[in-house]
Order: sequence, then C-alpha cells, then structure tokens
Amino acid sequence: MRAGGFLRLRTLAAAVLIMTVTLGPRAAADEADLVYYRTLVADSAFPENDETRRLLSEAIMAPAYPAVETPFKINRQLSDGRLVQFEVRKTVRHWYLIFRNQRGSEPRENYPIWGRGSWVIKKDLLTGSFVQAKIFLQDDENSFVRLFPTDDGRSRLDVHLYGRQLGDDVIIPVFFEDLVLAPFAGIAALTGHSVDWEMLFPDADSYGYRNVKSMVASLARFDNSIIEVRDAAVNGAGLNVFIKSGKPVTLGEKTQDGGYLEKGETGMNCSGYVKWIADGVYSAWSGIPGSRYLNIDELRQPTSRVNRNPWSDSRSASGREARDELESLLRDPRFGLDWNRNLARIVEEARLGKSLSTDEVESLDTGELVGIPFWKDLGYRLEDLPSALYQLASSRPGAVYLAAVNSRFLPEPTAEDPDPMPLHQYWHVSVLAPWFESGEGQEERGHFRVAVLDVGDVSDSLLQVPGFADIPAYPARITANATRYAKLGRDDSGEILVPEVMVQLVRIDVPSDFIPNPLPETH
Repeated sequence: MRAGGFLRLRTLAAAVLIMTVTLGPRAAADEADLVYYRTLVADSAFPENDETRRLLSEAIMAPAYPAVETPFKINRQLSDGRLVQFEVRKTVRHWYLIFRNQRGSEPRENYPIWGRGSWVIKKDLLTGSFVQAKIFLQDDENSFVRLFPTDDGRSRLDVHLYGRQLGDDVIIPVFFEDLVLAPFAGIAALTGHSVDWEMLFPDADSYGYRNVKSMVASLARFDNSIIEVRDAAVNGAGLNVFIKSGKPVTLGEKTQDGGYLEKGETGMNCSGYVKWIADGVYSAWSGIPGSRYLNIDELRQPTSRVNRNPWSDSRSASGREARDELESLLRDPRFGLDWNRNLARIVEEARLGKSLSTDEVESLDTGELVGIPFWKDLGYRLEDLPSALYQLASSRPGAVYLAAVNSRFLPEPTAEDPDPMPLHQYWHVSVLAPWFESGEGQEERGHFRVAVLDVGDVSDSLLQVPGFADIPAYPARITANATRYAKLGRDDSGEILVPEVMVQLVRIDVPSDFIPNPLPETH
C-alpha cells in the first residue's frame, strides 16, 4: 500500500473509533461501515461491553498493578441494561483486566470468564505494558479474537474458532490503547476486508435453525424405543429387518448392550438409525411427512469413486451372482460413505423434485473451509468438526450433516485369512445437527449448538460443556473405538497409539414440517 493510502486508512480508522468512543454511537451512525457491523453484531446477539470498558478506562490504562483502584465492580450498562462484571487478577508474570458479560436476566447469575463477548486484557506485571486482549466469540475457551500491540504503533488481530486459526493475522492501523476501549463492531468495521465477520456472526433468527432444533427435539421422544442391534434397519416397507439378509428382526434378538430386544422396541444399528432420520426428511420433502421409507438395496449401491472395484461395476446381476456382489459390498470399506451419499442424493432429489446431475450430487459433500484441512472422500479430522460445523451452519441455516467416520481398521484374523491386511474403513455413521439459538426459552440467543444423533440417542453434544473439563462423549467414544479397531499397539514409552480419525460430511436440508417416521415394533 502507498504511504498516502496507508495514512488515509489510518486516519479513517481513527475517526471511526474516535466518533464511537468519544462522541458515542449517534455520531458514529454517519459511518456506513460501522453501522453495518453494529447491525451484524446486534443481529447475532453478541454482547458488547465497551461502555463498561470506557467507564473503567483508568484501570485499563493504569501503569502498574498496584495503581488499580477498582479491583472489582459490577456495572449495569445504560446502552443495553446488561450487567458486566469487572475484576483484576494477578499471576507470577502478568495481570489481567477481565470484563465478563451477564448470563441470563437475574443479577446473581453467573458471569462466565470465557462466555460470548467477554474481554480479558493481559498486561506485563513488571513493565505494565499491554501484552494482548482476548475477546471470546462463543462459550468456548478456544474460540476468540486476539488483539496485540505492535512496535510501530499499530495493532495485530487473529481469529480462532474452536481451536483453529481462521486465516492469517490482520494488521490494524490503530493504536492498541484505542482498540481496547472500542466496541467490537468498530474493530470488525476496521477489518471487514480481511475477516469474514458475516460467517462468524450469523443471524440467529433464521427459520432454518429453528427447523434443525425442532427436528432434534422431535427425535428425542424416540430415545427409549430405539435399541442398538447389529446390522438392523427399517426397510422400504416399514419393517424392522437385517440389512444384510433382509430377514425380520424379532423379539429376543441380542442387543449391543448385552441385553435382548423386548416388545415395543425397534432394533437399529448406526446405518439404520441414520436411514430412519433420512426417511422422515425424505417423506416431508415428498409432501407426505412421516410416511415413506427408502429402499435399503438402493442405499447399498457404490457411489462414484476413483478406485472402483470390478465387482461393483455391474448393477444388473441377478440370482446368486447378485447376492455375492451384495455380500462383497457389505464388506466394502467404503460402505458407510456410500450409504450416506445415497441417502443425501435421494433426499435432495425429493427436495428439488428432479434427478441430480453429477455435479449436483458431488456438491452435497462438504469441502474446504477456512483454517481447516480437508481431504476428498476422507473429510475433516475429528477434532476439527466443531469449527467446520460452525462455518457450515453459518453459511447454510437448516442443514444437518450425515457423518461417515473413517480410520485405519485391522480386521480380526480368521481361518481363511489369518494375517489380514489393514484397511482404511468407514466404520460408523451418525447425524450431526448444528444450529444457533434464537433466544427462545432459557437459551441465550446466538449460542452455537451441535447435537449428535447417534443410534437412538440425541442427548450428546459435540461441543465442550462450559465448566466441565471432560471432552464430550461422542469424540471420546469415537477415538476409543478407532484405537481399538486400528490395533496400532504402544509406542516406546508404553503409550497407546491413537490413529488419526477422519469424518466425511454430506448435507441434507431439514424441512419445516419434518416429523419422524413411525417405528415398527418387533414381534
């Protein structure tokens, strides 16, 4: 950038902040960019606390820790009525000025330190100089914006979403001391050319998010009726059958938890459960909610792939040959991926009322996202799912994602194959349902949620629960199973080797009139 252009940008940036900080929001209303980002931040229900930070500016600018005269204060902001708790903390090398936003409407409710919109300003204990400021984007300690002072009087910004940095650092031609007193919308206005704030602050009022949340709530009513049974699903006639043989599932079948199927229960494995959810979506898009079941044989067909096996090329075989091919298909390491892709294609054809082209089918697979590695057909790393689903939910409200978990898989030795070759196998499928809260009920508007719909249980969350150190149950369970399947052994220090777990996602859109299909009872 030319020197004159840089100077004009810095002057404009300073003008925006001066109007906001010194003269208040009315004077800033003439600045189109700032108005836009104020609206964006407000529509996402992201809490601002710049009023409290300006009120306590002397504490923020104090040259040393002992000079802070107000170590604790709760302020009710005139701008929005929100309570903001201020406190000062000290460690061996640093001290922190913390501004926590009120959670809920009662004065005595919690003020989470890494809740949405909280600011933590870090200063050096020895010199009193600023080190950084951290602003939390969600109720997650790994989702934040950081500001740093630079040696040349400017500032530097980076963005992290569930532990993944989104893009490169951004230089802001404004003094750090000005930024820590500014509204977050002002910072967004200064960096809108470099940061996708629209993705980070979606409008939580979208009907699509309500559709997803409603679907999750309706499925929860069936938790006690669906029991995990190996290789079981509901077929096109609405009967509970085994996927491999087509034979009916009957009372007394052994369940995965070591029990036996009882009257009034329906047996499903993970593939069957994902299909049953997709059956309900397909029925609604077809115009007859809760009434149509997809044909299992169509879902078992191999989808387009680079390394196609010769036995999967023919789709017209009959008799014993056809049965042998289906047996091979069921042992295909890519079965879970094909199953999900076929479900998504059929649902999308019902939604659009037409057959899909090859490009349209391929577009149902998710792809590259900001700051997250992606591999075609393999998907994202398990630990990257929260950041990936946030971005996906922001760009397409109302979509859920069929997940195909894949990793190294070493089959058990058999008499015919005593030394089996390790495979990269798609060994588990589930549905991941992301949405942003609209503020109805007790939930804070704008908060991000991801429900895991997995074999009759919708109680799991993919995201860390605030206040709990344990990782969520779903990724913990997936990692444990992948470790058991991979059989990698231990390293030189005796630690169990954990394989890299990948998750391929394919999209389906949730209709507003979704209702779960009736469950067949076993007899």
